[in-house]
Amino acid sequence: MISPHLDDAALSLGAAIAHTTRVGGTIRIVTVLAGDETATFEAGPWDRSSGFETAGEAARARGEEDDVACRILGALPVRLPYFDKQYGRGGEDREILAAVLNAIAGCDLLVLPGFPLNNEDHDWLARLLLEGSPRSVRIGLYAEQPYAARARETPAAILEPGGPWVTLEAAPTDQFVKLRACRAYRSQIDPLGGLRVLLAVLKYEAQRGGESISWLEDQERRLR
Repeated sequence: MISPHLDDAALSLGAAIAHTTRVGGTIRIVTVLAGDETATFEAGPWDRSSGFETAGEAARARGEEDDVACRILGALPVRLPYFDKQYGRGGEDREILAAVLNAIAGCDLLVLPGFPLNNEDHDWLARLLLEGSPRSVRIGLYAEQPYAARARETPAAILEPGGPWVTLEAAPTDQFVKLRACRAYRSQIDPLGGLRVLLAVLKYEAQRGGESISWLEDQERRLR
């Protein structure tokens, strides 16, 4: 699974991840914009609002939160040292794509952000990977949280026609695991709105039968 930032995977597909690992599947969460823990320059606006003084401090603390969340979900964390829009990527698109392709080597399925793509980092990364990912890998586009819940809209195609949006299998216990994993990202959840935001996500998903994904039917995967 491709997670643009630390916490996107748990917020968007935490219950499905928990279900898959519970029944013996393997999930690799590749966070592309996890930041560089060795960075010493001043924290960007979002990281400062989360209480961090440097970009490296933010990356280290958020990485520790990610380790906890991934243990709860049973997933394998892979973090790449690139930065989000508050800093600049820290690498050219070609370099970042190569790093991601190396990180997902051997995967059977690849899931990317797909709706509503109103976060600049999410939109950029989804487009980059749709253009550059292996054609042999089945690709799904997922509803991004908490953005989809905020929009209060049913997921729709943005980058690709794809197949219908379907809900992923998960039990009520998996939803509880998702909630626990999301709360592990303490430095991020509080600025986003705390428990109120998490409950809004769970309500949105409950109204639609679960977390949503659209599997691409066109394996050429050309952008419209």
